[in-house]
Amino acid sequence: MSQTEAIETILTVPLFPKLNKVAPYKRTPRAIRLLKEFVVKHTKVDQVVITNELNEFMWKRGIRKPPRKIKIRAIVEEIDEEKIATVHLITEKVEIESRPELRGIKLPGELEEEEEEEEEEDISSSAEEQAEEQAEEQAEEQAEEEK
Repeated sequence: MSQTEAIETILTVPLFPKLNKVAPYKRTPRAIRLLKEFVVKHTKVDQVVITNELNEFMWKRGIRKPPRKIKIRAIVEEIDEEKIATVHLITEKVEIESRPELRGIKLPGELEEEEEEEEEEDISSSAEEQAEEQAEEQAEEQAEEEK
């Protein structure tokens, strides 16, 4: 066995342009073949190995709706004069603090939290208003009874 050197490459694989022309019941198997072809073309390897995590991500929505594009990490190793690429899914999220241009943008999760807070405020304010109205009505009834 020769000494192995690993070369890491990050790629974004656009699947949709070619998958749009394939019958729906063949899309995910075709997406996996396209992924392997893309990695072979861009890394000049002999064999491609897809990790279980990436395979499960491809099949998560079924055979008819694979992802439109995938960001992957291809690690190329040379073993016995044969280049093998191991393909991993990239799932890292970008933190807003590290990207100043994203500071003013509200993320979808944040929007939902704000809406829930507003609804809670509306509910609590409407309950307070109803309590005030009932107190006023009772005060008026008491004033009428005294007269």
